[in-house]
Amino acid sequence: RRSTQVRRNSLVVAWIMVAAVLAVLVIGGPLGSWGTWLPLHALMLGGIGSAITVWSAHFADTLLHRPALGGAALLDARLYAHGAGTALVLVGITANLSALAVAGVAIVALAALTGVLAIAVQYRRAVAPRLAALAIHYAVALTLLALGAALGYLTSWSESRGRAHLSDIFYVAHTTTMLLGFVGTTVLGTLTVLWPTMLRTKMEPEAPRWTTRGLPLLVTGTALVAASGVLTPLAAVGMVVYLAGACGVIVPAVRTARRVPPTSFATASAAAAVTWFLIGVVRIGTGVGALALGDAGPADRVAAAREVIHGVRVLLAAGFALQVLAGALSYLSPVMLGGGPATTRLTNAIMDRAAAYRVVAANACLALALATVLPWEVRLSGAVTAGAIAAYVPIGMGMSVREVVRRTRGRKGGTGTIPASATASGAPASPGAPVRGPSPRPGRGRGSAVHQPPRTQESVDE
Repeated sequence: RRSTQVRRNSLVVAWIMVAAVLAVLVIGGPLGSWGTWLPLHALMLGGIGSAITVWSAHFADTLLHRPALGGAALLDARLYAHGAGTALVLVGITANLSALAVAGVAIVALAALTGVLAIAVQYRRAVAPRLAALAIHYAVALTLLALGAALGYLTSWSESRGRAHLSDIFYVAHTTTMLLGFVGTTVLGTLTVLWPTMLRTKMEPEAPRWTTRGLPLLVTGTALVAASGVLTPLAAVGMVVYLAGACGVIVPAVRTARRVPPTSFATASAAAAVTWFLIGVVRIGTGVGALALGDAGPADRVAAAREVIHGVRVLLAAGFALQVLAGALSYLSPVMLGGGPATTRLTNAIMDRAAAYRVVAANACLALALATVLPWEVRLSGAVTAGAIAAYVPIGMGMSVREVVRRTRGRKGGTGTIPASATASGAPASPGAPVRGPSPRPGRGRGSAVHQPPRTQESVDE
């Protein structure tokens, strides 16, 4: 189980590293003429898409209490297909090779729709567990991924043929479908279960019902904002509808946080990420919706709408998607690695070092990077500093893997085993970052333990 999870999440981290290198090359000059499209898509489609592919399957297993269709083999095939399709999309669009781009989009969409089929079959086989309806979020999100990938290709296709107006319409639809639909729906649905689990407390009783009722509002709001390239007032309406659906997750989460305040890096990062996400949704809705008040024509309005969304890409990519991924990996890595209670406490301490400083400093520097009124030198330094602070997450994951391997070898060899009392104090955590962690969930006669996801509080309750 451990080696399989490390291998899968190594692919996620690899995509993030590729995006970071590409961002440095774009900012530094060698790839400056390419713009930010390449690093952003390496991060969002490659890194975030791969992470959602992996963890949506595991949380679906937890929610439905049934193994997925195809098991580990199909999940691996979907993950590698998604990565290959993403690589083809990046190369095809960058090199203006339409055939490669079409092939990449087709592979990404096929992998996503295969995931929808797997969850649908898994849902039908489930014996009506309490949280089963939350798994529908993942099926809807993967469907929106396939749709968003197709819209992305149409954006590039129409632009290459000089049809700027049509390209702007497709761009608005593509970005909002991917960010609000694919990523937003996945994150909000997952936080319903993951948020109280990270806080080590019980879920609010009304949370599953509110989240389920909010899903149609999330989808409707996404569709309205996506269509605002054709009719700009739809953006404001879509924003209100989307936020109403998001409240089904946020209100119970706030109530939970009032009982048990978030103090670890994972919980504080998740809270900051959702805050950035709400800011981004409001900026898109108000910015695009306000264009209807001017005297510009349809072509000028949709071009201005594209610029509005262009201005919040980094906010949503780095502030929301990357930060929520960092928080989730910080919490899930110790669970994934296992090794017993003492080892889990130690890996939790590693991932939680300087938690308060890292969250505050990274978000403050990101705010500097996004403040357009500041000189570009200040914004650049803020972006670089935020990236350097965020780099601790993959470093901490590597340190945790090394520590687990070392302790496992020590136990097998009969030497080098560190007592639990020593390990609990061997890696000091920052103030306000408790050293806690659940032990891995044992198998229950379902064959390979690869598909045993992190144990949630709700499963404990049941």
